[in-house]
Amino acid sequence: MPYGPPGRPTPPPRKSGGGFLSTLIVIIIVVVVGGLVRYAVNTGFDGAIGPRPTTTYTPGSGEAPAATGDNPLVTDTDGTLVPASCDYAPWGTQVERARAFFESAAVCLEAAWKPVMGQNGLPFEAPTLSVTASTAGISTPCTGSTSNFAAFYCPANKTIYMPISQLQTDYFRDNWVVYLSVFAHEYGHHIQAQSGILIKANSERRAAGVHSDKGLELSRRVELQANCFDGMFISSTSDGGSLTADQVGLATEDSYGRGDRVGDMRDHGSSENGGRWFENGLAHNLTSRCNTFTASASEVS
Repeated sequence: MPYGPPGRPTPPPRKSGGGFLSTLIVIIIVVVVGGLVRYAVNTGFDGAIGPRPTTTYTPGSGEAPAATGDNPLVTDTDGTLVPASCDYAPWGTQVERARAFFESAAVCLEAAWKPVMGQNGLPFEAPTLSVTASTAGISTPCTGSTSNFAAFYCPANKTIYMPISQLQTDYFRDNWVVYLSVFAHEYGHHIQAQSGILIKANSERRAAGVHSDKGLELSRRVELQANCFDGMFISSTSDGGSLTADQVGLATEDSYGRGDRVGDMRDHGSSENGGRWFENGLAHNLTSRCNTFTASASEVS
């Protein structure tokens, strides 16, 4: 199942007016929007459904290295998430209950990832979490004012957005391990941003052309690595006694149902490869086994 409902937004028609004042307003809007567009191109976002521009992060001086396949995070052969018991808050579709659930998951994800980042000399700052009933009225640096997006990570403000209406709760119901897995995937993008993987991948993607064959392949490498990081966390929290074997099985089954569909631009990877990379992280729990940037083209198709 996809992260959200199908379809992509179409830009609204521009309104025009007469007179000097209207012309002046239009000029101001063009200047402001132009700046925001340039900003969005440099920051991007991860939206599994709807608009899918590149996920981009631009670190300042003294931060993580801009590197992908040779990034310290994935060349560390001992980079593992230590098993720990996670005290997940009860799941519920009401905003406050859902927020409490994701906040409790964020505590566990930070405890899992922060030591790995530290042992490789990489910076770590916990992401901000936004949990809302729907996407209505939400404006982000990565999506603008569009309401057609699902769970995603916006590197521009280091925020993970989890709109409950887009989590397909009518389908998955109280099987909260699926929502946990989606959250762990988006958290994986935050780890990519913090480590410097995203800035390198997206710099290369822009140079190649965002929608070129190489550009789309780079996007798939980013997404499939996040799948693998997701699997690592599910393995860790399972080994810590916080998930049952049935829950792990459900998360694994779900990972094989979230790939690119017919008509998509092929920027997330096939369902089969999505599941394979998730299981790679689940089985080995090693960042070095999640190095999608050194994998063959067929492994990230």
